[in-house]
Amino acid sequence: MNPLLRSIDDCLLTVKVYPRDVKIHLNALNPPKFISEPEKEKRQAKRSKIVKFTQKSARNLRHLIRNSEDTWKVFITLTYPQNFPCNGRETKKHLNAFLQYLRRKHIKFIWVLEFQERGAPHYHLIVSDFINRNDLSRVWYRIVESQDEKHLKAGTGVESIKSKNHLYGYLSNYIKKLNQETPPAGFDNVGRFWGASRNLLTFETYQKINHYYKLAFMIKIIRKWYKAHLRQFGIKWRWKGLGFTALDGTSLVNRLMSLKR
Repeated sequence: MNPLLRSIDDCLLTVKVYPRDVKIHLNALNPPKFISEPEKEKRQAKRSKIVKFTQKSARNLRHLIRNSEDTWKVFITLTYPQNFPCNGRETKKHLNAFLQYLRRKHIKFIWVLEFQERGAPHYHLIVSDFINRNDLSRVWYRIVESQDEKHLKAGTGVESIKSKNHLYGYLSNYIKKLNQETPPAGFDNVGRFWGASRNLLTFETYQKINHYYKLAFMIKIIRKWYKAHLRQFGIKWRWKGLGFTALDGTSLVNRLMSLKR
């Protein structure tokens, strides 16, 4: 039985409406249960070490870019010279110094870590404003203390985002390469594979507490629409009774909310 049904008269429906997508979740509002000491220790344990770019991480990255797509203007690539660090903590220090440079210019960003065939880390970024190529090269050259003139000339790349298709094509290529990827042998403390500026996403939140079946009925139109929407792409989808993200569902939810007003 679905765990929500155990608290059938006391469930919370949360609907978050983003610029393109809608996140829907149903929670059972059960009273807190007794938690044993071993379970407490397990919950308080430190976050496990990141060793690969996962499907969940890819979904989160797609969601962020889909719902901030009008923000992005430029692709940036940051590479290392022939001699490169093999420790994620050191490369993240370099990256953070570069991100501080962007913050001072009030430029928003999303960054993704990738590894070249030679094992060297490099970073791909999408940013909200244009940066002069020469300035970019000098800043990154100085941050990594390269001392390699070839790296000064070819260590960075800048490309304007021509369209949303261009943006998503670029994103898809990197997610395909990164998906389930692990760092090369000898590279330690990889850390996060991607990150972004804070508060990139705007959304509205609607919440309601009621009987589980009443709440499930309230979102029936959205569920049916989403099932048909995915069917156009040959994707079969079945609601499991808890929550889902309705891609491109914002226009439908906004129409439904306007009817209630």
